[in-house]
Amino acid sequence: MMSDNIWVKIFFVILYAAMAYLTFTGNMMMGMYLMAGGMLLSALLSLVSSLVKSKK
Repeated sequence: MMSDNIWVKIFFVILYAAMAYLTFTGNMMMGMYLMAGGMLLSALLSLVSSLVKSKK
């Protein structure tokens, strides 16, 4: 991840922990939805951060 913000990193650790919990407890579909949302959010944050850095 490209972000240096500690809060963003903490958010993604919590997101991945929730995803692992859902997957291991048998809620595969909810875990997959959460994974897809997390991956999309991570990609968007990386894209926005690279665009902001390229304009400077």
